[in-house]
Amino acid sequence: MSIESANRFLEAVAYDETLRSKFEGVSSPEDFLRITEQLGYSFTTEELMAIAKEQSQGVTIRRSTGVWKWLRSVKWI
Repeated sequence: MSIESANRFLEAVAYDETLRSKFEGVSSPEDFLRITEQLGYSFTTEELMAIAKEQSQGVTIRRSTGVWKWLRSVKWI
């Protein structure tokens, strides 16, 4: 599991709508991680949240589309 894998995942999913569509209907961290592992990524929810927090610093406007919308829809806790 690694931060590097989480970074690669976020970069890939940011530009690939087909990849994002694989996560439609995901409602738990376990489901989310199972799909990412099937796609060849390996990271923990803590590693993903650390990257998301780092990349979101200073952001005040949220788009209604893209990666962050569906990341926010999963109940992580």
